[in-house]
Amino acid sequence: MKVQLSNVWKILVICTIISCHADSKKKNKLTVADTNKKTIEVKKTVENNPHKTDTMEFVGYNDDGDYFLLTARRKDKKFSFVNDGSDDRSLLKGDTIAVTWTTDTIYIAGDGDTSQKADKLVSVAKLKDGNVSKFRKAYRKPLKYHWPQEENYSKPYLDQLYTMVEYYVANSKNELLQQLVKNKEEINYSIEKQTRNNKEYVLIGIASSAEHRINTIQWLYFDNEADKLYEYDLPNDKLITFDR
Repeated sequence: MKVQLSNVWKILVICTIISCHADSKKKNKLTVADTNKKTIEVKKTVENNPHKTDTMEFVGYNDDGDYFLLTARRKDKKFSFVNDGSDDRSLLKGDTIAVTWTTDTIYIAGDGDTSQKADKLVSVAKLKDGNVSKFRKAYRKPLKYHWPQEENYSKPYLDQLYTMVEYYVANSKNELLQQLVKNKEEINYSIEKQTRNNKEYVLIGIASSAEHRINTIQWLYFDNEADKLYEYDLPNDKLITFDR
């Protein structure tokens, strides 16, 4: 009987070892399955958020909100991309760029962290200089400007006006202005408030300086609320929209 019991115990031990080995194999199989599952999930995520690439014209940066933005346009349509992944701010309005982006979820702070879909910038590359880039390389000096000291304009606002005037100078068809740029003569502009037809504008006078005399070449009206720039047509006393 003792021998028989010993044999039984041996059989039980062998069975236990086989069972444990089988369980180990099952666990290994589950691990491989889990890895495959995760790989599939990653592929699905990539498929759900594919990258898109297009050639556009750079418009500007906006770093004032919860998310930094880069704005570009293709023909007459504008696009805004979340631009949190780069500190580069070297692009100038009018530059031709290659934009790569993906659609993802962002959360609006202060609104219960409400989620919404947004286009997020993956990469941007400059392809060609726009007129502002060409103007800076050719003219090689800053525009000068002045305003009434009682007007407490902020530095960001003055920078905004400067960028706008520079873009106008670089794209203007005004022959006198083009001649100043070609000859690298001093160009300056004035900033003041002006009311026209019961509406307030920022009046900008672009001028040349020669022998301490100011010669205004072009008047511009800027509508802050609508973010629109107008050329003043002096002979007809009317405003003409400048396509920016």
